[in-house]
Amino acid sequence: MKLYLDTNIILGWFKKMVQKERKGEEFKIPRVIKFLTSKEEFDLILSNLTKVEIIRYLISEWGCDPKFAEKTWDDFMQSFDITYIRGEIDIDDLLNIVQNVPTKKRTLVNLLHLQIAKRYNLWFLTGEESLIDKYRKYYKRIITYKELRQKFS
Repeated sequence: MKLYLDTNIILGWFKKMVQKERKGEEFKIPRVIKFLTSKEEFDLILSNLTKVEIIRYLISEWGCDPKFAEKTWDDFMQSFDITYIRGEIDIDDLLNIVQNVPTKKRTLVNLLHLQIAKRYNLWFLTGEESLIDKYRKYYKRIITYKELRQKFS
């Protein structure tokens, strides 16, 4: 199962890594990452859009140095068997979505991820159930982490 991971799925790993570096807290791999990386049937995929979101998060919300942010991203990618893709966006298709489904501004980045998943025919794994309700008509291969756990536990 090829899973394109929404940024919210991996954000906890980065938060814990910064807390370890800053506060000396014990680093524990978040349960979601443990689960995803323990299943051979999962092919985990992230994109350049995810990298942008994570780097922005580390620098803007945690005040990290850009070099530290890049190194932390690289460490994450090397620690797990994750495929990295350069996501391409179809603006006309995106326009079609927002013309047909009322969409909040903060949801737009999620739609960019959804579109990358659609373009590459990947399952879009998200923690946001509202995306499924609103956008499954647009793309059927959306699944929440909760649904995935139920299906593969």
